[in-house]
Amino acid sequence: MDISVIERKVRERFEAGFNCAESVFLVVTEAFGHHAPEQARLATAFGGGVGRCKEEMCGAVAGGVLAVGALHGRDRAGADWDTAAEVARAVRNDALATCGSTRCADLLHAFGEQQGMAACIRFTATVAGRVAARLLEAEGEATACDGPGGCACGCSASRLPETPRRQG
Repeated sequence: MDISVIERKVRERFEAGFNCAESVFLVVTEAFGHHAPEQARLATAFGGGVGRCKEEMCGAVAGGVLAVGALHGRDRAGADWDTAAEVARAVRNDALATCGSTRCADLLHAFGEQQGMAACIRFTATVAGRVAARLLEAEGEATACDGPGGCACGCSASRLPETPRRQG
């Protein structure tokens, strides 16, 4: 699976009018063979840090976590959900390590002045790439993201500028 293709498709969806959460959810689930476009509705309200309030988790991260659930979630009480929990935690930790926060407002502040949401779109694509890489790892496929030299899988995490970490 080419992570850069996932990132490109997420940018295209975002630029076409889907929000951050919808873009990540749709592209990642489709890349893993779960084509259910009507389920984008599940992600809609997570856009903009939950209902555009920007006070909660970044919509891209939320969309990624929703994709993890769609692909590895359970459908009966008592069933194992260890894989979903591990991958979701890794997705959250990846975003936290990259920017020091997963809160939409903190990320937007760290990105600074944007022209047409450019930094947000780049970050959304990066999150989608990391979600895909984590899902591949969960399925036993090797990725180069966690190698000693940093990311080499083709995702944009290695090209994302250092973002100031939130103080306090």
